[in-house]
Amino acid sequence: MPRLLPRALVSAALLVSACASNPEPELVPDQPVRVAPPVGAIKYGDCAEALRRAAEKPDLDVDRLPTPKAMVPAPIPVKSMPAAVRSAKYNEVRVTVLVDTLGRADMRTFAVVKATHPWLASSVKGAVAKWTFAPAELAGCKVPRTYKWGATAGTAPRGARG
Repeated sequence: MPRLLPRALVSAALLVSACASNPEPELVPDQPVRVAPPVGAIKYGDCAEALRRAAEKPDLDVDRLPTPKAMVPAPIPVKSMPAAVRSAKYNEVRVTVLVDTLGRADMRTFAVVKATHPWLASSVKGAVAKWTFAPAELAGCKVPRTYKWGATAGTAPRGARG
Protein backbone atom coordinates (compact mmCIF):
# COMPACT_ATOMS: atom_id res chain seq x y z
CA MET A 1 0.00 0.00 0.00
CA PRO A 2 2.80 2.49 0.70
CA ARG A 3 4.04 2.07 -2.91
CA LEU A 4 0.62 2.95 -4.36
CA LEU A 5 0.50 6.32 -2.60
CA PRO A 6 3.47 7.82 -4.52
CA ARG A 7 2.07 6.59 -7.84
CA ALA A 8 -1.32 8.11 -7.06
CA LEU A 9 0.29 11.42 -6.12
CA VAL A 10 2.36 11.47 -9.32
CA SER A 11 -0.74 10.67 -11.43
CA ALA A 12 -2.74 13.41 -9.72
CA ALA A 13 0.08 15.92 -10.22
CA LEU A 14 0.32 15.06 -13.92
CA LEU A 15 -3.43 15.43 -14.32
CA VAL A 16 -3.47 18.83 -12.59
CA SER A 17 -0.54 20.11 -14.64
CA ALA A 18 -2.09 18.91 -17.89
CA CYS A 19 -5.36 20.69 -17.14
CA ALA A 20 -3.59 23.86 -16.06
CA SER A 21 -1.57 24.09 -19.27
CA ASN A 22 -4.64 24.30 -21.56
CA PRO A 23 -5.05 27.89 -22.74
CA GLU A 24 -8.42 29.61 -22.72
CA PRO A 25 -10.33 29.04 -25.95
CA GLU A 26 -10.25 31.91 -28.39
CA LEU A 27 -13.63 33.49 -28.82
CA VAL A 28 -14.77 33.99 -32.39
CA PRO A 29 -16.74 37.15 -33.11
CA ASP A 30 -20.35 36.75 -34.18
CA GLN A 31 -20.69 35.78 -37.80
CA PRO A 32 -23.78 35.83 -39.99
CA VAL A 33 -25.68 32.56 -39.99
CA ARG A 34 -27.03 31.10 -43.21
CA VAL A 35 -30.53 29.82 -42.61
CA ALA A 36 -31.65 26.84 -44.67
CA PRO A 37 -34.89 27.22 -46.61
CA PRO A 38 -37.97 25.63 -45.02
CA VAL A 39 -38.41 21.95 -45.69
CA GLY A 40 -41.99 21.74 -44.53
CA ALA A 41 -45.08 21.54 -46.66
CA ILE A 42 -45.33 23.64 -49.78
CA LYS A 43 -48.32 25.96 -50.08
CA TYR A 44 -50.71 24.64 -52.72
CA GLY A 45 -49.99 26.35 -56.03
CA ASP A 46 -46.47 27.53 -55.09
CA CYS A 47 -45.01 26.10 -58.29
CA ALA A 48 -41.74 28.02 -58.03
CA GLU A 49 -40.96 26.32 -54.71
CA ALA A 50 -42.20 22.92 -55.94
CA LEU A 51 -39.99 23.13 -59.04
CA ARG A 52 -36.99 24.30 -56.98
CA ARG A 53 -37.28 21.34 -54.62
CA ALA A 54 -37.83 18.88 -57.45
CA ALA A 55 -34.73 20.17 -59.24
CA GLU A 56 -32.67 19.72 -56.06
CA LYS A 57 -33.93 16.19 -55.42
CA PRO A 58 -35.31 14.10 -58.33
CA ASP A 59 -36.53 11.43 -55.86
CA LEU A 60 -38.51 13.99 -53.85
CA ASP A 61 -41.69 12.81 -52.13
CA VAL A 62 -44.55 14.10 -54.26
CA ASP A 63 -48.34 14.08 -54.14
CA ARG A 64 -48.58 12.03 -57.33
CA LEU A 65 -45.84 9.96 -58.97
CA PRO A 66 -45.32 10.00 -62.74
CA THR A 67 -47.29 7.22 -64.39
CA PRO A 68 -47.33 5.97 -67.98
CA LYS A 69 -50.53 6.89 -69.81
CA ALA A 70 -50.17 3.72 -71.85
CA MET A 71 -47.28 1.31 -72.03
CA VAL A 72 -47.24 1.30 -75.81
CA PRO A 73 -45.08 -0.25 -77.08
CA ALA A 74 -44.81 -3.05 -74.54
CA PRO A 75 -41.58 -2.93 -72.53
CA ILE A 76 -40.85 -6.62 -73.12
CA PRO A 77 -42.29 -7.86 -76.43
CA VAL A 78 -42.70 -11.62 -76.05
CA LYS A 79 -42.67 -12.27 -79.82
CA SER A 80 -39.12 -10.98 -80.28
CA MET A 81 -37.72 -12.35 -77.01
CA PRO A 82 -34.43 -14.23 -77.51
CA ALA A 83 -34.30 -17.92 -76.64
CA ALA A 84 -31.77 -17.26 -73.84
CA VAL A 85 -34.22 -14.94 -72.08
CA ARG A 86 -37.20 -17.19 -72.76
CA SER A 87 -35.47 -20.29 -71.31
CA ALA A 88 -33.88 -18.58 -68.29
CA LYS A 89 -35.14 -19.69 -64.88
CA TYR A 90 -35.07 -16.08 -63.67
CA ASN A 91 -35.18 -12.70 -65.41
CA GLU A 92 -35.18 -9.24 -63.93
CA VAL A 93 -34.93 -5.72 -65.25
CA ARG A 94 -35.10 -2.48 -63.26
CA VAL A 95 -34.69 1.01 -64.72
CA THR A 96 -35.03 4.66 -63.74
CA VAL A 97 -35.63 7.75 -65.85
CA LEU A 98 -36.55 11.35 -65.13
CA VAL A 99 -40.01 12.30 -66.39
CA ASP A 100 -40.30 16.02 -67.17
CA THR A 101 -43.26 18.33 -66.55
CA LEU A 102 -44.64 17.64 -70.04
CA GLY A 103 -44.79 13.89 -69.38
CA ARG A 104 -41.80 12.87 -71.50
CA ALA A 105 -38.99 10.59 -70.38
CA ASP A 106 -35.64 12.38 -70.43
CA MET A 107 -33.60 9.58 -72.00
CA ARG A 108 -30.34 11.30 -71.06
CA THR A 109 -31.16 10.25 -67.50
CA PHE A 110 -32.19 6.68 -68.35
CA ALA A 111 -30.31 4.19 -66.18
CA VAL A 112 -30.44 0.44 -65.93
CA VAL A 113 -30.41 -0.46 -62.25
CA LYS A 114 -30.32 -4.20 -62.94
CA ALA A 115 -30.81 -6.47 -65.92
CA THR A 116 -30.20 -10.21 -66.10
CA HIS A 117 -29.84 -10.00 -69.89
CA PRO A 118 -28.78 -7.08 -72.14
CA TRP A 119 -31.81 -7.60 -74.40
CA LEU A 120 -34.14 -6.79 -71.49
CA ALA A 121 -32.43 -3.46 -70.85
CA SER A 122 -32.41 -2.56 -74.53
CA SER A 123 -36.04 -3.52 -75.02
CA VAL A 124 -37.23 -1.50 -72.03
CA LYS A 125 -35.14 1.51 -73.05
CA GLY A 126 -36.65 1.54 -76.53
CA ALA A 127 -40.18 1.29 -75.15
CA VAL A 128 -39.83 3.92 -72.39
CA ALA A 129 -38.49 6.43 -74.91
CA LYS A 130 -41.83 6.24 -76.75
CA TRP A 131 -44.14 6.33 -73.73
CA THR A 132 -46.06 9.39 -72.59
CA PHE A 133 -46.60 9.97 -68.88
CA ALA A 134 -48.86 11.86 -66.54
CA PRO A 135 -46.16 13.95 -64.83
CA ALA A 136 -45.57 13.98 -61.09
CA GLU A 137 -47.40 16.60 -59.05
CA LEU A 138 -46.41 18.46 -55.92
CA ALA A 139 -48.65 21.09 -54.32
CA GLY A 140 -50.83 21.08 -57.43
CA CYS A 141 -47.86 21.74 -59.75
CA LYS A 142 -46.30 19.49 -62.37
CA VAL A 143 -42.70 18.70 -61.42
CA PRO A 144 -39.93 16.56 -62.89
CA ARG A 145 -39.52 13.31 -60.95
CA THR A 146 -37.63 10.05 -61.28
CA TYR A 147 -39.80 7.19 -62.56
CA LYS A 148 -38.82 3.67 -61.49
CA TRP A 149 -39.94 0.59 -63.38
CA GLY A 150 -39.12 -3.07 -62.99
CA ALA A 151 -40.23 -6.55 -63.84
CA THR A 152 -39.22 -10.05 -62.77
CA ALA A 153 -40.08 -13.52 -64.02
CA GLY A 154 -39.24 -16.87 -62.46
CA THR A 155 -37.61 -17.59 -59.12
CA ALA A 156 -34.56 -15.63 -58.10
CA PRO A 157 -31.53 -17.63 -57.02
CA ARG A 158 -30.66 -17.33 -53.32
CA GLY A 159 -29.04 -14.00 -52.51
CA ALA A 160 -29.97 -12.45 -55.88
CA ARG A 161 -32.78 -10.30 -54.55
CA GLY A 162 -31.79 -6.86 -53.41
